Amino acid sequence: MASSTIACQVNSATSIADPGTDTDAFGVKRKRNIYIVAASDTFTANSVACNPGDESISFNPPFLVTGAVSNATVGTIWYYIQ
Repeated sequence: MASSTIACQVNSATSIADPGTDTDAFGVKRKRNIYIVAASDTFTANSVACNPGDESISFNPPFLVTGAVSNATVGTIWYYIQ
């Protein structure tokens, strides 16, 4: 069985901007989203304050964020954009 991997990045600021919408060569628009796979400190996403408590948490499936992430601590959110 083939497996797929998606490279994650770690937040380097206290927020992650909404990635917005892409338009391809044919004029087709595609909304891009943030997917959080793990977090080790508080943050706000989808207008909800998230607090993992004293331990890191992993999201399986990844936590879909349809806008921006804010109120985060640098280096505490592992995410990808798709």
